[in-house]
Amino acid sequence: MNSKNDHAQVVINPFLIYIACGLCGFFLQNFFPLPFIPQAEARVIGVIIMIINLILGLTAVRNMFAAKTSLSPYRPTTALVLSGPYRFSRNPIYIGLTLLYIGLVTYLQLPWGLVLLPIVIGLVTVWVIVPEEKYLEQKFGPEYLSYKATVRRWI
Repeated sequence: MNSKNDHAQVVINPFLIYIACGLCGFFLQNFFPLPFIPQAEARVIGVIIMIINLILGLTAVRNMFAAKTSLSPYRPTTALVLSGPYRFSRNPIYIGLTLLYIGLVTYLQLPWGLVLLPIVIGLVTVWVIVPEEKYLEQKFGPEYLSYKATVRRWI
């Protein structure tokens, strides 16, 4: 693998998937409103979900920094991270981003955002995670395959 291609060949930045689907949820809610839980409850639930995201996401990021490997799918991965939340999921950062998405659309009372959640997860899986997995298989071979066989992709 030459240094120019030493990164996952993701189709699109994962942040753009979450943002685009969140905006679609916003516009759909404005044009085709769906009922939702009352604002006070939505805000409390949204904040709780976002706090859970912070706990999981920051722990996963800390583990990546400790291993001195990049968070960006557009940069080389220099080490496999197998500790912390990576013992339970191969993608705790994407779980965190998904929780952030759920928390925000709940807080903002955008039920369409929740309706779009399966699309968000599908796009992140196909356009980001699968290319990352192919890259890690090529780069780390049996070590990654063994990890992949014992730890789930999501949860």
